[in-house]
Amino acid sequence: MSSKLLAVAALAVISAPCVAAAVGPWGQCGGNGYNGDTTCVSGYSCSKLNDWYSQCQPGTVPPVTTTAAPVSSTFIPPVSVTVLPPVSSAAPPSAPSPSASPNSLQKRFAAKGKQYFGTCADPNTLNIAANVAVIQREFGQVTPENSMKWESLAPSRGSFNWGNSDRLVDWAVQNGKLIRGHTLVSDVMPVWHSQLPGWVNSIGDRAGLTSVIEAHIAAVAGRYAGKLLAWDVVNEMFNEDGSIRGSVFSRVLGESFVPLAFQAARRADPKAVYATPGTIDGMGTQGHLSGGQAGNVQAALNALARAVGIKEVAITELDIQGASASEYTTVVRACLNTPLCVGITVWGVSDANSWRASGNPLLFDRSYQPKAAYTSIIGIL
Repeated sequence: MSSKLLAVAALAVISAPCVAAAVGPWGQCGGNGYNGDTTCVSGYSCSKLNDWYSQCQPGTVPPVTTTAAPVSSTFIPPVSVTVLPPVSSAAPPSAPSPSASPNSLQKRFAAKGKQYFGTCADPNTLNIAANVAVIQREFGQVTPENSMKWESLAPSRGSFNWGNSDRLVDWAVQNGKLIRGHTLVSDVMPVWHSQLPGWVNSIGDRAGLTSVIEAHIAAVAGRYAGKLLAWDVVNEMFNEDGSIRGSVFSRVLGESFVPLAFQAARRADPKAVYATPGTIDGMGTQGHLSGGQAGNVQAALNALARAVGIKEVAITELDIQGASASEYTTVVRACLNTPLCVGITVWGVSDANSWRASGNPLLFDRSYQPKAAYTSIIGIL
């Protein structure tokens, strides 16, 4: 199993048409290239998060006035790297205790000193009552499975589709769940190229790609600023042998796209992402495992935890073909045995909705009943 840096890429902010009504809570109210209304509803004020994005936030901060500056005409796609935590010279701030039932995976894991036991979700699974019930009961954190990826948010240049990601974030906030944003610089694995829009892949100049990455991150991270625990800033950036995976980002910008993305994320959402030049605060390892691979997780976490400057590590996308109880408990013990490991995210709730459904890799069966792997995890917690 390979470990990968977490990163997220954001698309350039596009100008929105002027509307007469005041902007609602957490809506955009300013930024370079923005032509919409700058007045927030009662109880909210327009707060400048960065040059590209101002947002209606609770409070009485004086409204921000912005001048409409044209967005670079050359838009370039962001890079995708494996999920890693943000960087900071200080320890990350403590997050509020997420909601879950008393004897749940979340509560038992937290009692062992960990921050979250989470899962992925999106509106397609939030429409399933049985799925929602399990998330509410068992998990303390949610990660958007696909709705925040570049292809989902901005399949064509100059427009955003916020509906699905907004719904995921709103649901999580209303239900007391922590959120990991996934991802700002989208996946670059060849098999996932469909999740990076063609218009991004076609960018070939350094200045243009830099501008697009910074603008995308400002728009996406800025939209959800203050609501997320952390961002997967760069996702799936490494090959299995540790070399940097070929992508439009590495091809045009070399390794410099990594600090570029983290610095842009910190500017856009300083409460969730911590980045300073040359450093990354945390790293994650994915866990899309086949049978017999769980024993490799401890070594992967150890390697990540030894990296200079790293303050936390996490298991970010866990599913195991066949859902062996012993293999799942081996992975959970690996996190428990690693002081810097803050949490585990299983990649789905029920086998019915898994991206690897034929392998029945999750903790709940197709009827949303707990499997032996779930019971075994509860047993060691």
